[in-house]
Amino acid sequence: MTRKTGSWLKRILRVLGQTAIIITVTLALDYILLATVFADWKRNWADAATAYTQAYIHTPWHHDLAPNQNSMRPWGRHLYHFQTDRYGFRTGTCAPGEDDKGKPAIFAIGDSFTEGLGVTYEESFVGRMACAAATEGKAVWNLGVMSFAPLIFHRKLKAVVEKLGIKPTELYVFLDLSDITDEAIIYRVDADGNVQMTPSYHWFDTGQFLLGNFATFRLMYNLWLEMPFGAAAPDESWRGSWSIDPVAMEQWGRRGLAMAAEDMDKVAALCREWNCRLTLVVYPWPANVKAGDRDSIQVRYWRDWAAKQGVRFIDGFGPFFQEPPDDAVSKYFIPGDTHFSVEGHRLLFEELQRSVGGDF
Repeated sequence: MTRKTGSWLKRILRVLGQTAIIITVTLALDYILLATVFADWKRNWADAATAYTQAYIHTPWHHDLAPNQNSMRPWGRHLYHFQTDRYGFRTGTCAPGEDDKGKPAIFAIGDSFTEGLGVTYEESFVGRMACAAATEGKAVWNLGVMSFAPLIFHRKLKAVVEKLGIKPTELYVFLDLSDITDEAIIYRVDADGNVQMTPSYHWFDTGQFLLGNFATFRLMYNLWLEMPFGAAAPDESWRGSWSIDPVAMEQWGRRGLAMAAEDMDKVAALCREWNCRLTLVVYPWPANVKAGDRDSIQVRYWRDWAAKQGVRFIDGFGPFFQEPPDDAVSKYFIPGDTHFSVEGHRLLFEELQRSVGGDF
């Protein structure tokens, strides 16, 4: 190494060191001031970050929707109305309340697709189910929450039955492609039976902490959402890649399917105990549509599982393959995202309605 190169490296390291010190001191002051001098200001924050941090709470099954929320939540550059009832269920027009506990109860459980990220309750497929069921004197309770998976499903279901004091007559499980990845590498169950994220995937806990305690990160988050390419969450399309990528299938897909099946066995057992009818629904991601993955592993595996368990199975892949791939993706999914657009929610709802003969 020449003397000139060594001097250049020292200058770079010095600048990096000074930058690190400045960042550390800034964040330390940020945290301390928000916890003390500006504590009241912190409690009264009303911005996009607040809509995120206040929407979810920690539970023994890892997380859930917070009760009594009413805000405009961001998803990408889109704001949508988000509201929960006193139990922490997403609510809106046709959603059940206390007076509906005597009606036949239909539980719908799944992850962010079922929660309805990016759309209003009324635009989501569960919201549409609720309105259709209400005309038949039934009540649809939405138990769906972002990043739920089968090992959470049966824990959440038990808690809901105890909380509401009612048992479902029907249970719809919307099984997402990412659930397989969650089972294999994202979640684990600790010695006390509580669900935890594996050490490498503490994004939920980290995100909640940073946005809840640092004005700096809140500002960065809100600025990011305002950018043309901004998104409400990082690109995690890899979580569904196992269905079309043989390498991913071998690395975690096969293991995740087996683990998810074990947890779905527990869901089926609960439904038999409660004497309810179980319906399992699967649906595609944009990558499946573009790859022409109509006869997906996700469809075949869970159709076989449902047949063995005597469970009604709905193949939600089909409707998304009736148009040219690019047209279907742009129409039925939020741009740059894996989640359904309003039209995607409508399409899946219509397939559900057709499959059950219009009777929820």
